[in-house]
Amino acid sequence: MFCSNRSPRDKNNELNLELKIDGLTIKQCSQTRFLGVIIDEKLNWDAHFKFLKRKLNYAMSTLYRIMDSIPKEIHRDLYYTLFESHLSYCISVWGDAAQFRISSLWTVQKQCVRILFGDRDAFHDKFNTCARARPFDQQILGSKFYMPEHTKPLFQENNILSVHNLYTYHCFMETYKTLKFRQPRSLYDKYSISERKPTLLIAGFPSPNFIDRSTSLWNTIAPKFKFDDFSPKVSCVKTRIKKALIILQHKDSPQEWSTGDYDRAYLSIT
Repeated sequence: MFCSNRSPRDKNNELNLELKIDGLTIKQCSQTRFLGVIIDEKLNWDAHFKFLKRKLNYAMSTLYRIMDSIPKEIHRDLYYTLFESHLSYCISVWGDAAQFRISSLWTVQKQCVRILFGDRDAFHDKFNTCARARPFDQQILGSKFYMPEHTKPLFQENNILSVHNLYTYHCFMETYKTLKFRQPRSLYDKYSISERKPTLLIAGFPSPNFIDRSTSLWNTIAPKFKFDDFSPKVSCVKTRIKKALIILQHKDSPQEWSTGDYDRAYLSIT
């Protein structure tokens, strides 16, 4: 049995709603965890991002401790296993959050890539000698001395997607598998498929829900792949979309990151 009782407004003029199942009152909470994702009462993903940043920082510290004991050839496998697996988990759900929250994860990701794949010898060499032992014009340490190593070449050398493009990758692949296998049915039925071309979706009024976001993303990328139907294997589509995103991610400056490297508004896969 399910019922709700409305009680008088409290001091903050907010309406208290009492929910019961079989006579047991369901306590109201500010956040809850569902399948590893923290959902808060304001639906802004703030609690989940705090939890995820702690997990990523712990994974990064673990990698820093063990990386010298493990051959460099498997450092990329360690990154995917201990770091990106957490970063990409359910990213299609929370990956379209406010950009300042995504940027906080982007900073942690770059730091992890710099630790695993960066030039550690060059970094430590800066501090091997005191300032007085350097040439006179280099004794005053400016911002260039403390500038961290550029991460864009490291991403390219190891074929790593930024957190922004990870969202694009996973969102596109989940949409493709839903349309190909028509599962889960509850999600497939929410898409409006074009009668003229079954590989195109009809976009509705823009909204922040997954269906509208994935529809917009699908209609941007899918025509570039020229799908006639959904016969291509999932593994083949995964390879094509990741390769295209890697090329897009590094099409501008080879050193400096720019908005066009990961902003979905500039997506131009060929």
